[in-house]
Amino acid sequence: MSDERISYSALKGMSADELRARLSAEPGRSAALVRAAAHNGIKSAQVVFGQMLLDGTGVARDAEAACRWFVIAADAGSLDGVNMVGRCHEKGWGVPCDLAEAERRYRAAAGDGHAWAQFNLASLLVNADDFAADPARALHWFVRAARQGNPKAMAMIGRFLEQGWGRPADPVAARRWYRRAALGGDYRGQFDYARTRYEDGAAEEARVWFARSIEAGVPDFCRLAAEGLSASGDPALQAIADRASERVRQADAAQAEAERRAAQEMAAARAAARSSRPRRGFGRWLRMR
Repeated sequence: MSDERISYSALKGMSADELRARLSAEPGRSAALVRAAAHNGIKSAQVVFGQMLLDGTGVARDAEAACRWFVIAADAGSLDGVNMVGRCHEKGWGVPCDLAEAERRYRAAAGDGHAWAQFNLASLLVNADDFAADPARALHWFVRAARQGNPKAMAMIGRFLEQGWGRPADPVAARRWYRRAALGGDYRGQFDYARTRYEDGAAEEARVWFARSIEAGVPDFCRLAAEGLSASGDPALQAIADRASERVRQADAAQAEAERRAAQEMAAARAAARSSRPRRGFGRWLRMR
């Protein structure tokens, strides 16, 4: 499926069921549809296609191209796009790392009510050198994001309350926020809620939440969780730690396979490009004869 075969009128004419069916197809076909929508000026598609390029979903991974699509969406007024441009500058995805520019982008979207930009801005402030001087700046944005239902922000509010950042520690309130984050699906919130329940003596409930956090967590989180759970000396928690280590191994293997396939595709593309070049030297020899 190519971009040229999907016009704007065709996209507008697709029913919701047809769009869902096409987007649930194999990644390559889904990417073609999203790419077409992005080229036709649909802002949400521009952000989604940028994410596909960033992740390598259905297309070759290309962080620079991803950032360009985020910028296009942001310039068209997409708050999701503005937030993702901020992420690119914070993480160095396709552009040089520039925390000042990341903060500027986050503030722009956060001020207009974008929950993820509020969370990202707060996280940036937590990691800033002057965080300890005024923790309330970050907490303000975590609270605004949490009020919109962002579970990661809820988990961070729990961390503030447990650690006593900028105010007296309140372990009871921290547990309430961790529980809200856990119920909202945040794996760090699930782990922290499990940790506090384990400390309270509710070992069985804690194990359930520890296990959920491992299944939902990213590889880096699972790696750290495995270390922490192993250190407990509890055989039941060791079994969960072993599962966390297994998930890390699976993710590493999947990443290695993705890199191998990407290298093969790049080599094939280069070989195809070489084979399509005209052999001018031989033609000149024929003309000289």
